[in-house]
Amino acid sequence: TGTMVRFLADDTIFENILTYGNYVDKLIVVDNSLKKNNLLIDRLNEVFESKLIYINNNDNLGIATALNQACDKAIELQFKWILTMDQDSAFINFEHYKKCLESIKEFPKVALLAANTDKEGFSTFDKDNLDCSYRDDKFSVITSANIVNLEYFEEIGRFNDKLFIDMVDYDYCLRINIKKFKILYFPNVFVEHKLGEVHLRTNIFTRKKKYKTEHNAQRAYYISRNSLYLSKNYGKYFSKEFGMLHILNIVFIHDVTKILLYEIDKWNKLKAKFIGLYHFIINRYGKYNLK
Repeated sequence: TGTMVRFLADDTIFENILTYGNYVDKLIVVDNSLKKNNLLIDRLNEVFESKLIYINNNDNLGIATALNQACDKAIELQFKWILTMDQDSAFINFEHYKKCLESIKEFPKVALLAANTDKEGFSTFDKDNLDCSYRDDKFSVITSANIVNLEYFEEIGRFNDKLFIDMVDYDYCLRINIKKFKILYFPNVFVEHKLGEVHLRTNIFTRKKKYKTEHNAQRAYYISRNSLYLSKNYGKYFSKEFGMLHILNIVFIHDVTKILLYEIDKWNKLKAKFIGLYHFIINRYGKYNLK
């Protein structure tokens, strides 16, 4: 199993990598930073030595490009599976996940394995429970802690560079479903994962305070544009989840309401969402900086 890490930011990443780095054959680190993080790379070199493969892009080329680079390298090295990880994700017990991979690796048409990143069942987590029961009812999962079957990578289609970031994982999963491959979700394999920024916010009407997860304006742009892209391209296959009216309701009613009630930087986030809508209409994709 090869593994790939996307972005480099601070020393916490090193601790996260230690939760799985020793259990893979190669550690492929794709650096999408504008400036190389020499301290982190030196520490990784000290621990992993020849196991480490470092790809420095000297720029943010996007999540899809980084994923494709890692998959290409893993295929070149003749690996059949690759673990994809965010910089802010850490395993509770990666050996458990490897055991689950071994239990299903001969199953036909399995394109992707997914671990539990959303804390479902975490309150009753038992570290000695190495249960590898799985579900196959999830049609899309986030990229972090996936194990991708490289045998089907080209047939399913590469990660979509047009999207740059956000919805890249969903786009890949939807194509898995369309081509009748399988996604296996392991609810007892737990991963600590940070999704967005968590802040204590006050409802402007009720004055009640709640912890809320929110994204910055740049992410709001990509979520808006790319959600509409998925709806346009996959809504006919998944009308319940990606029908255009459903997506418009989530992105421009639900999310806008949440921004107005709780979040900071309201004007820039709202403006970003409508720029995303405009770019979807004129078919503009790839990287776009709001500033």
